[in-house]
Amino acid sequence: MGTEQEMIFNQYELMVNSSLQLTSWRQGANNFFLAVNAALLTIAAYLYSLSPLTGIVIGGMGIAIAVLWHSTITYFKALNKAKFSVIEEMEKQLPIPMFKLEYSHFKKENTKIATQIECGIPWLFGIAYLLVVALTGLKFAKII
Repeated sequence: MGTEQEMIFNQYELMVNSSLQLTSWRQGANNFFLAVNAALLTIAAYLYSLSPLTGIVIGGMGIAIAVLWHSTITYFKALNKAKFSVIEEMEKQLPIPMFKLEYSHFKKENTKIATQIECGIPWLFGIAYLLVVALTGLKFAKII
């Protein structure tokens, strides 16, 4: 392997490792948001019986957190897509375009991309927070 080919391969390897690191960061962010939402919903369930205003505030905070979580997933998706575009460009200079081949085989499986599934989770929490706000509002209005 010539010096230029070695340099291309080293850069390629660096880019692949960078995409793996991005996946790790994404998992960490999802774990963080999941923990925050679980804690916030637990607190909301407890405080629901104490003060209607607290439920509305926590519900509002939860909706904001769900929106931030969804935005974070979208950000990581876009960054990962950009990284794989670079990887595919680099693969044109390598004997086998492994990631491009893998993706073409994956597309044949007709399966949802993980990000599509992942984006549903903040929506579910957002709906739960809307319910907290609605129930708290009904309690505050003395309807329930």
